[in-house]
Amino acid sequence: MSLTVGLMLAVVALPVLGALAVWVDDRDRSWSIAAGVLSLTAVLTALLGALMILEGPVTYRQPVPGLAFRSDTLSVTIGMLDIVLTLGILAYTKTAGPHGERFYVAYLLFTTAVFGIVLSGDLVGIFLFVLLLIWATGRLVECSEKAGVDSAARGYRRTATLGALIYLAGVGVAAWLGGSSNAETLAIVLAATGYTDPLVVTAFVLMSVGLALLVALIPLHGWLVETHARATDPVSALISGVLPAAAVYAFLRVLFDVFTIDFLSANPAITNGIIYGAIVSLLVGNVLAYAQRDIKGMLAYSTISQFGLVVAGLLVATETAVFGSVIQLFGHGIVKGAFCIVAGIIAIRFDARTIDEFGGLANRAPLVAAAFAGLAIAMIGLPPTVGFVGKWYIAVGALEQGLWVVAAFVVISTLLTLGYMIPFIDRVYFGTFDGTDHGPDTVTRAMVLAVVLAAILSLAIGLASVTFESLLREAIEQLVAPPLE
Repeated sequence: MSLTVGLMLAVVALPVLGALAVWVDDRDRSWSIAAGVLSLTAVLTALLGALMILEGPVTYRQPVPGLAFRSDTLSVTIGMLDIVLTLGILAYTKTAGPHGERFYVAYLLFTTAVFGIVLSGDLVGIFLFVLLLIWATGRLVECSEKAGVDSAARGYRRTATLGALIYLAGVGVAAWLGGSSNAETLAIVLAATGYTDPLVVTAFVLMSVGLALLVALIPLHGWLVETHARATDPVSALISGVLPAAAVYAFLRVLFDVFTIDFLSANPAITNGIIYGAIVSLLVGNVLAYAQRDIKGMLAYSTISQFGLVVAGLLVATETAVFGSVIQLFGHGIVKGAFCIVAGIIAIRFDARTIDEFGGLANRAPLVAAAFAGLAIAMIGLPPTVGFVGKWYIAVGALEQGLWVVAAFVVISTLLTLGYMIPFIDRVYFGTFDGTDHGPDTVTRAMVLAVVLAAILSLAIGLASVTFESLLREAIEQLVAPPLE
């Protein structure tokens, strides 16, 4: 076994070992164990990324159904999003909670599930890790003490499990055609069968609909809004920043690795249907976010809108647009996850959740206000932040393909986001404070540092976008290249 394969398996297995350690621990060291395990996982992920850059993609297969792993710079990028967010959120949970074995076992298994999804080279393997993700997310949501949380968790499990089963039905159709659920094998067989074959089309539609339920595209978005509202702030950060991103990444791999861009060319009705469906999610999500007074409601609908943008970029299917979607996926995760933590910090210190309660906070918590403003600018997509870079590449890629409608709605989305973020910023900096201030000691320096660093990171990624493009270019070229005859 090579070092690269060992690292790939380690980042999946290590959080499981950490969860076992938390489960058997009887000395109340759950946070320390989680922090240590995730820190080591971050180091291993960084090493794996370095090897991907130096040596290229690697595949590991065993003669066991569902057991195949594949790593490249794209998968490591989403893996880094997972580990960066989970580590950052730990700075919040140490003081503000949730605490205890139940939370940290689910937290670590959530990390394993995301790594499993992004590294799996087998469609059944993706399904199994999705089931683990559903279980872990449900447990994390249940750690809240808000009214209705049990109902929200049950609703999420039902919807997500239905999506997973629909996806599995599509995998079953494809495997029946190809005799395997391995992505590389299926790509060859489906191409030989013909992309317009009814069973091939059925397999794609089932997998896409199943994953769309997990991404929470409109009108399949209800579970995200409800769980986002009922969950604790750190869990909301995972729901907004990582959970749909893992499903989008699975869709990306199904689309390009298994069915390839030739499927899109052979089935323009399906391609256009997904693009326009994603645009509807982009538009409606933003409009609904515009109507929210509560910060978490606004963030939930904004997430739905942003993933509509990402999916539309993927269906444009050019190197430029796909890079835009990937960088948007990564940047959105950092920004939205940090935004949820900022919302939690403000709620802890000021009991503020709505726009009316945000007045004058900048005078009392200038660093938190600066992080809020910086993250808002990135979410709007103003230059030179990561939000601007992602939207720019998606729009340019769309125009290259003559899809002006996609480019137009990128601009419209930016204007709508500007419309619902500016009032919050205005209240924070120019409103009058008339609420409760529990004092700066209620929030730790580590909590504030985490969100400030996230705001700085959103700017740094934007400025370094050319470097990121060069690192991801080979993987994206292989992704959108037509299959070899």
